[in-house]
Amino acid sequence: MFAAPVGFGAEDYASQKVVYHINYSDISRISATFGNINNHIEAVGEDNIDLKVMIHGAALEYLIAAKTDSAKQIALDSLRLQDVQFLICNNTLQAYHLGLEDLYDVAKEDMVQAGLPAIVALQQAGYMYLRP
Repeated sequence: MFAAPVGFGAEDYASQKVVYHINYSDISRISATFGNINNHIEAVGEDNIDLKVMIHGAALEYLIAAKTDSAKQIALDSLRLQDVQFLICNNTLQAYHLGLEDLYDVAKEDMVQAGLPAIVALQQAGYMYLRP
């Protein structure tokens, strides 16, 4: 059984590389995941983490809705201000028959050809995989 140490602070964690995987459309689950991400950054320290979020499948709908939903824009922007990079699966974008302009604040450098192979590549590059 693992007992978490008491009094852990950001200075107690080694530098981390993490990829969160979101492929579900449940808004409450996405919000909870964003909360996990915020807590993760707060615990480790913004300067001590390289955090990416892979968006594919039904999760793309969140970025579509964010084009006109200010609450979703704020949620995304607050994470981006903490240097979180959202990676978007181009295969999903094509399946939805959409372009970058149909998503909230996504740039070409945020695109990957296929979400799952990109996650594997990130793991091979030392990123830890998390799917809350």
